[in-house]
Amino acid sequence: MKVIWKIALLFVILLGLFYLMDTRVKENKPLESPVKHGTAIPVPEKDLNSQVVGTERPDQGLSVLVGQSTATLLKKYGDPDRIEPSAYGYDWWIYGNELHFMAGVSGDLVNQVFSSDHLANVLPFSIGQDVNEVYRSTIIESEVDVQLGSNLYMFSLKSEDIANRALVKFMGLYAQIYVDEEDGIIEGIRFIDPETLVIHQPYDMEYSGEMIRVQPPSAAMQIEVDRAMERQVFELTNEYRKNHGLTELKNDYWLGILAREHSKDMALENYFSNESPSTGTLGDRLKSSDISHRKAGENIAFNYVDAIEAVHGWLNSSAHRQVLLGEDFTHLGTGVYGKYYTQDFIQTDSKKIESLNWNVE
Repeated sequence: MKVIWKIALLFVILLGLFYLMDTRVKENKPLESPVKHGTAIPVPEKDLNSQVVGTERPDQGLSVLVGQSTATLLKKYGDPDRIEPSAYGYDWWIYGNELHFMAGVSGDLVNQVFSSDHLANVLPFSIGQDVNEVYRSTIIESEVDVQLGSNLYMFSLKSEDIANRALVKFMGLYAQIYVDEEDGIIEGIRFIDPETLVIHQPYDMEYSGEMIRVQPPSAAMQIEVDRAMERQVFELTNEYRKNHGLTELKNDYWLGILAREHSKDMALENYFSNESPSTGTLGDRLKSSDISHRKAGENIAFNYVDAIEAVHGWLNSSAHRQVLLGEDFTHLGTGVYGKYYTQDFIQTDSKKIESLNWNVE
C-alpha cells in the first residue's frame, strides 16, 4: 500500500511539473488586422451612393477639438506631455496628467482625438458605458460613406466590426467606438475627421474618384514612429489594465529590447510567428537574454493602423486578452518595427529588474 501511495504522489508531482512547464511561458497565435491596408477597391461612380446622413455633431467634450486649431487645444489643456510622429504625416500630442488622451495634429489643426479615460468627456458616449445603450440610441450602419469633394469613399463594416469597432457618422466628424466585447462596455472612443479616416482605412473600403496617398516616412523618421508606438502600446495597455481593476505594469528596458528585436526579426526575415527561425521561442529568447522570470507571456500583431487598433485587437481576442490582462504579470516590454507589434510580459520578484526610462535612440 505504501508503494502505491508513493507512486501516486510521484505521479501528482510530475503532473504539476508538466503543468508549470506548460503554462509558465504563454505564447499566442499571431493576430493579424482584419483589414488588408492598401487594398481599397476602385469602382465606377454610379455604383457608389452616399447612404448615411450624419447626425448633428456634439457641441461639447473632446470631439469639439477635431477641426479646431492647436491654439484652442493649448488654451484648454495646456502643453502636451510629449509630441510624437505618426506614420501618416501628422503628430500625436500626448496628454497624461489629470486627463489621459491623444490628439492627432496635422499642421496647426486637430484631426482626431482618442481616449480610454473614464474621466474623459466623449459625449454622446462615455467610457465604460454599456454598449447596448449605444445600439439602442444610435444608428449603427454596416456601410458608412465619406464624401470629400467629388470623391466618395465607402466603408463596409463586417459583423465583428459592428460588434467591437462600430463607426458612427456625424456632420463633418466620425466616431470609432472601441468596445470590450467580453464585458460589453465601451473601452475607448476615437473622434476623427473624414480625410484622416480615409487615410487610415480601418475598414474594408471602396471608392470612386481619387485615392488619398500619404508619403511613407523616411527610414530615420520610421524609427521615431516605431519608438512612439512602443510608448503608446505600453501606456494603452496599462490604461486598459487600470480600467479592469488590475495593477499597472512597469517598463523594463531589456524586455523592450527583446520585444523590439522580435518585431524587427519578423519584418526582415518575412515571417509572422512567436517562434523565430533564428532565436527560437519566447522562452529561448528570455533565457539567452538572461531575463529572469517566474512567468512570461507574449502577444504579437501585424498590419494594424496604429497602437490604438493593435491593443484593441489583443483585448478582443480571448487568448491575447488573457495575457494583456494577466493578473500575475509585473513588467512589460513593447517592440514595434513598421507594422509588426510585440508585447513581452513577465512576472518577477527579482530586484535586478528595474523600471527604466525609454530608450529613444
